[in-house]
Formats: sequence, C-alpha cells, structure tokens
Amino acid sequence: MTTARWLVLTWRLPAASSTPRVATWRNLQRLGAVTLTPGAVVVPYNEHLLEQLEWIAEDIVQRGGDAYVLPVTELREADEQEILRRMRKERNDEYGQLQHAAEDLARRPRERNQFVRELAVLRRGLARAVERDHVGSTRRAAAERAIMLVQQRQKNG
Repeated sequence: MTTARWLVLTWRLPAASSTPRVATWRNLQRLGAVTLTPGAVVVPYNEHLLEQLEWIAEDIVQRGGDAYVLPVTELREADEQEILRRMRKERNDEYGQLQHAAEDLARRPRERNQFVRELAVLRRGLARAVERDHVGSTRRAAAERAIMLVQQRQKNG
C-alpha cells in the first residue's frame, strides 16, 4: 500500500447562509490549505492536518453540507509543483508582511504599551505562519530576524 502524500477536502454547503462558508474558509486558511476549486482544498499529509480536516468536515456536515477528506497518494508532477509553488508564495507573502511590519515598528517612536502589544501581535503572527508553512518558505528567516531585532530593541530600552 502506498502512503498518502496529500489530503484533499471536498465539500458543499447549503447556499442559504454565507456564515458557514466564511467559517470554513477561515479554518482552511489557518491550516495553510491551497484552494483547488471553490469546494476543494489540498494540504500535505500528516496526522495533525488529517485530524484538523476531519474536524472541519464534521463541522460542514453538522451545518447541513457534505464533506469528504480524501488521502491522495500521487498527483501529476506538474500539479504537485503548482501546489508547492502556491504554498511557498502564500507563506513568502505572509512572512514578507510580517518582516515589513516588524521593520516599521522598529523605526517608529515608541510608546511602551503600544510597542509591547504590537510586538506580541507580530510574534503570534509569526507562530501562525510557521504552523502553516508546510514547505519551508525562503522568507521565514528574514521575518524571524526582523522580529528578533525588534525584541532586542525592546529589551535594550
């Protein structure tokens, strides 16, 4: 038996309300899922993501929809490369935004409480980005460095 390399979630929700659709979309974004079609996403296979997708699928079913989590053992090489490219781009964009926000925070005059709050937001954002980074994006190190420099500035007063 070949091991799964990918997980695909396919779903359909009733058209009556946009709330379940938005909740589903946010949950999938939090996982770093790549949209294949309006009702299907893909993530790399691992036990944590399998559990999360099953939870999302159950939520969709409880909201009156249909959902299936499908392990995929193989994709066409071109499709796999496109999915990986999109994952890298999304994370690189996210890391770039964090880096720019950290650099902006480092340049601004500090009001202590505001600075501490904004630094905490950057740290949480970085932790979430790392959690979604299934492909080792190239901009991660630069974002981490920029946030670390801001943290050092905070410690140095």
